[in-house]
Amino acid sequence: MGEISIKINIADRMYPLRVTAEEEEVIRHAAKLINEKIKELQDNYAVRDKQDLLSMCVLQYATGMI
Repeated sequence: MGEISIKINIADRMYPLRVTAEEEEVIRHAAKLINEKIKELQDNYAVRDKQDLLSMCVLQYATGMI
C-alpha cells in the first residue's frame, strides 16, 4: 500500500512524515502520548525548556522498555 503525508505535532513543533495508512493511527497515538507526558512533566516540575521536557519524556519511556 502507498504512503500518505501527515503532519505530527510534538512539543509545539510540526513534523511532516510519510507513512503507510496502517501506521498513521499508531503514530498519531504515540505523538498524543508524548505530548501528554510532556504536559504532565511540565505541570509537576519547574522545567519549561521543551528540549529538557522531551529528554525527560524519552528517558521515562526508555526506562519503561528496559
